[in-house]
Amino acid sequence: MSWESEAEDLVPLRALANPLRIRIVSLLTGTSLSATEVADELGIAHASASYHLRTLAKAGFLQGVDEEPGEGGKGRPRRRYRYDPSSGARLDRSDSRQVMHQALSTDLARRLRETQRQRMSMDAEVWLNKSVWEEVVSLIDQAVALVHDKADPPRTQDAVKVSITALLLELHE
Repeated sequence: MSWESEAEDLVPLRALANPLRIRIVSLLTGTSLSATEVADELGIAHASASYHLRTLAKAGFLQGVDEEPGEGGKGRPRRRYRYDPSSGARLDRSDSRQVMHQALSTDLARRLRETQRQRMSMDAEVWLNKSVWEEVVSLIDQAVALVHDKADPPRTQDAVKVSITALLLELHE
């Protein structure tokens, strides 16, 4: 891998190498939000939310969408951001995921501290037949797609705030 190619792969990783940005990406899975709404939901300054949103958009994790101007057509349209589900594929092509995994670990520790009820926990380091492994990967992929496709905006009535973390690893023998 050339130096330029490696540096290009690190741009999205560096964008996600911050636990707050991981939270922002997760938050925007269910709906598009403005910097003000992200700041309010996460309890951070508007300027900080705006900076992190722009960084994530530049790295390709978020798409900017403009609202229609307010009544009477006054003012600029409010910039909203939404998660781009196709963006995760770039991370899988990188050989330099350690930085992102550290940020994910930090955010997972926060989520564990905030846990109200644990629904399921599973850990395994086993040998599986390749066809069984591919079936497991497919099922987890379906579950992740369902979570992203059906996510509600924050604090929607009858919605439960949940966390799902899926990390499927093939290990060296």
